[in-house]
Amino acid sequence: MMNQKTYDGILEILSREPSFIEGRRHLEKKWPEILQTVDEKTLKSMQAQYYVRRMRRCHHHHYSRETREKYYKLYKEAKSRNEKNVILRLAAKNDISPCLLARIILEEYYWNDVNHGRDRSEGRSSLPSGFMTDCIRDIAKLPNPELAQEIYETTVMDNFYGPAVDSIKKSCGVEYEMILKAHCKNAGLSFIDEDRLREEGYDKTPDIKLKIPIMINNRVVNWLESKASFGDPINHQQYMIDQYLPYKNRFGPGAVIYWFGFVEELADTGERGIMLLDKFPAAEQITRLTDIYKTEAEELKIQMLSLKSDNEANENNIDLDDKKDKFYNYVDPMFDSDDDSEHSLLSTIDNNSFNVCGDKCQEK
Repeated sequence: MMNQKTYDGILEILSREPSFIEGRRHLEKKWPEILQTVDEKTLKSMQAQYYVRRMRRCHHHHYSRETREKYYKLYKEAKSRNEKNVILRLAAKNDISPCLLARIILEEYYWNDVNHGRDRSEGRSSLPSGFMTDCIRDIAKLPNPELAQEIYETTVMDNFYGPAVDSIKKSCGVEYEMILKAHCKNAGLSFIDEDRLREEGYDKTPDIKLKIPIMINNRVVNWLESKASFGDPINHQQYMIDQYLPYKNRFGPGAVIYWFGFVEELADTGERGIMLLDKFPAAEQITRLTDIYKTEAEELKIQMLSLKSDNEANENNIDLDDKKDKFYNYVDPMFDSDDDSEHSLLSTIDNNSFNVCGDKCQEK
């Protein structure tokens, strides 16, 4: 975890550079001790999250009609001069993701050069659904070899967008979900994964739904969510609305694991029934119902054995006089009468005046 001030300082440096290598170099010059305490995956996640948010904020500007036409005009002019890496250079100059610019150029190419007879008022929605995405993922489908080469370069060089980055993010997410399941199995927890929950008809599904709730650091947990990213305030707030609070409303309090860390001030949201962790809790931090039952059973067994031992010892030490006392102190209900003569008769009998012979008593 890191506090908000440290997070802001790191992000201020990383946000100035389009690549992680340059951002890390500047961070090492200004704040070298950070590289010794913060993992590289954490720094990459922080920079990627900021970059994606910035592109979303500027998306409407880059996708306006005038801007799109300007980008395509500049691309065509550069290609007419046989220039290379045109899209990459235009993206760097205009502060836009290379893959996003490649998509704009590709759409303009189909509108102007392939489907030039179609009315542009129909908009991008008139193109087949997913057509642009398929062309970017498989450049062999493009009829223009030069444009295909340009688009391929953007997918390789873009650090934050594109099919390559999407595949890496998805693989990383699946990997840490498997790590979470492995931890749960090693801890002996019984759970249902999100695939099973979807089969049962749930619309909001955490990665792990515990069949039997546990306690982590004395707080009840019914579900676990894995996030292969850094928990920054903006993304965390969005996750709270889209995922965590719906999980809580359906399954009760739970825990989220940000594997790359999180801003420690966000842990205050635990008061709302959502615990934040940066790793799977240790065994001593977990309390299970079976642990409590097992402990109570063992304590009860020990008490029973101790009581049995005490009884056996007492029985061995009891002498005949004690047995007589127990016998004569017992009053049979059939003699429990209010008749004074019976009480006076019983009270005058001396215990030492009896001798037990067979099944009858005779006075000495």
